[in-house]
Amino acid sequence: MVLGSKKRIRKSKNKILPFLLFGILFFTFVNCKLPISLSPKVSLPLIRGIDTLEIQRFSVDNPNNENLTYYTYLPDTVNNSMQILFVMHGKDRNAMDYLDAWKDFADSNNFLIIAPEFPELISGETFDYQEGNIWNKNHQWNEKKDWAFATIERIFDDVKQNNALVADSFYIFGHSAGAQFVHRMITFMPESSAKVAIAANAGWYTFPNFKETFPYGLNEAPLSTDSLKLILSKKLFILLGENDTKKGFLRETEKANKQGDDRLERGENYYKAGKNEAYSLNCKFNWKINIIDDADHNYIIMSKAAQEIILNL
Repeated sequence: MVLGSKKRIRKSKNKILPFLLFGILFFTFVNCKLPISLSPKVSLPLIRGIDTLEIQRFSVDNPNNENLTYYTYLPDTVNNSMQILFVMHGKDRNAMDYLDAWKDFADSNNFLIIAPEFPELISGETFDYQEGNIWNKNHQWNEKKDWAFATIERIFDDVKQNNALVADSFYIFGHSAGAQFVHRMITFMPESSAKVAIAANAGWYTFPNFKETFPYGLNEAPLSTDSLKLILSKKLFILLGENDTKKGFLRETEKANKQGDDRLERGENYYKAGKNEAYSLNCKFNWKINIIDDADHNYIIMSKAAQEIILNL
């Protein structure tokens, strides 16, 4: 009888286990944005919907090498000629939220969306992300292959190679801290594969002239006048919210305040500085400025405005 009882108990557990597993899977399904990888994978073909991958953040020979997580959104209907767009998050490092704001656009327009997520430094410094890891916390110049901008190029190359995509260039959008990243990528890597860049509501800028010292200008930066001409010829859109005039989380150093009192004024002055420099150098100027009515510091509103720009190019 004892054996029989044990057998029944064991048999009863076998019946319960499948239901437990089903319950766990069902709970996961209803509480997660699927499809999404359970853990990051490195340089593999993408899945439909949301995917999570990793790439080396620095060059292979860098002793501080570490992996960077990035998220992708691949529409259900795809072909190898689809276009690629990078979305750069703000100071909250919420790449998935930014990715979500671009999913409908991707579905309707045959775009692959890529949203890298740069980890926040304990020190709260901005050199690794907003300033592109061009220099380190000791203000020593890093090798170009270790710039954050170079990581974007590595992601672009890996995604293309592993998914048989033929795009030879990409779009890039950034909001707030991400806009700082985007305009500095155009500034310090104008030879990159970015064909259209949109910088929305940046808090402060690296002005396109040699009057101010980096990071507020190009003085002492590894750039020449010829580089500046190339920068000014890039398709860079300065996207500003009409009501983005609050001081919250706004850098207020002496040199930052010289750029303007708020994000709106600083963006307008940045554009004017580029236009004036192009006139002085007698070179092509392809920057545009768009001020969005009734918009404040909101990445969703600015994402929609950026989508309209891309569709109307």
